[in-house]
Amino acid sequence: MKKIKLLILGITVLAFNGCYDPPAREMQGLDYDSLDELVNTSDRVLILKKLENELNFIVEEEEYLSFKFSVIEKIKGSSSEGDEIFITFLKSELDDLFVLDKRLKKFDQSFDDQEYLFFLIGRARKNIFPKELGGSLWFKNGNPSIFELRKDSIGIISKEMLLESQNKSFLEILEMPETKFLSLVRSLNE
Repeated sequence: MKKIKLLILGITVLAFNGCYDPPAREMQGLDYDSLDELVNTSDRVLILKKLENELNFIVEEEEYLSFKFSVIEKIKGSSSEGDEIFITFLKSELDDLFVLDKRLKKFDQSFDDQEYLFFLIGRARKNIFPKELGGSLWFKNGNPSIFELRKDSIGIISKEMLLESQNKSFLEILEMPETKFLSLVRSLNE
């Protein structure tokens, strides 16, 4: 009788253990303290320019937006110059993005007329996502992981709360010209 109770208890523990799946990494909203950590955990680091194509869709009751970009330069990963890639955002997360440059302002979500440095993570595309996105889904790799490139300065795009409490290493990026910032990112990838 005691062995049966232990067997039932063991099966119950295993069943409950198997029922919990932690949220997918791209949905955990990782916040980074250093540029080095951000480079090391990203699957791809790309300089991108937005193309016209956008997809708006709902999957499992979550609204998503995907923007199509052209690769200007690859710093890390398997992309090549001229490749086209969709970057996918949860709509709610996209609505919560701000830009910090000289001051903090709401991000307009256009990605227009500017080049951006993206730190990305990729996941195999499930069949419930649109086929146009290709074989992989590409998400921003936590926060901050989008940087607006300007010749004389950098804009950091992230959640408002994170931007307001950003540590010194990220705030120093705001004062860097584009060339110095990109050289720093390249050196961290070596």
